[in-house]
Amino acid sequence: MEGPGPLLVYIAGLDGTGELFYKQAPSLARSYRVVTFRLREQGRFTYDDLTEDAAAVIRNAGEARATVVGESFGGTIAMQLAIRFPEMVERLVIVNSFPRFRSRWKIKIAAAFAPIVPPQLTWLLRRGANLLGLMQDGVSAEDRRRFFQAVRGVRHEGYARRLRLIAELDIENRLSEIRAPTLFIAGAKDYLVKSVREARLMAARLGGADVKIIDGAGHACLLGNKVILADLLAEWIAQSRRRFEE
Repeated sequence: MEGPGPLLVYIAGLDGTGELFYKQAPSLARSYRVVTFRLREQGRFTYDDLTEDAAAVIRNAGEARATVVGESFGGTIAMQLAIRFPEMVERLVIVNSFPRFRSRWKIKIAAAFAPIVPPQLTWLLRRGANLLGLMQDGVSAEDRRRFFQAVRGVRHEGYARRLRLIAELDIENRLSEIRAPTLFIAGAKDYLVKSVREARLMAARLGGADVKIIDGAGHACLLGNKVILADLLAEWIAQSRRRFEE
């Protein structure tokens, strides 16, 4: 937790650790009280468990509401948090996420094999995929080292369970239940998820949501140099206020 302002909670992606918000948290902490946390990793947890955990983070910070930022897998939790606990989400920011994973067969294969593949092999595969994404987003060598240091401690069990949840996910028909003002951020060169397409589809389901496409950015855009989330949030809020005044 850092910063003195209104509460902002970050929900991490598939690797499940809030430590990966380190590039964005300092600038956000000038205007927000930024809270990050680690997703649970043990047992057969569900999306309901994960949304309850996120709600508990807000309550434990002593607040009734928060701006919630969800990245990739974390975006799927954040959207369900906004559906289940609408009174707790003041604003919703979704980065490179999806309401269902379109290539279902791919994620089902990954989810099926993850629990039985040796953890060291899984780590090597994850490391290779992550390295490609980090380099695509121009993440520096120092930041790549910091990234791998953070995710090295993520439990294999938790990673495999999160893959299973993605394989079962389908909240597309529930998106219209989200009442919080929502901003979808999508990297134009995200090759892991068709983020631009997904952002536009999700915004259409919500009706009044906004979409911000980041040229040249990929799936790891929050660790690169093309996205300063504090600036995007300030711009979005200012635009929303101007629309309201008009």
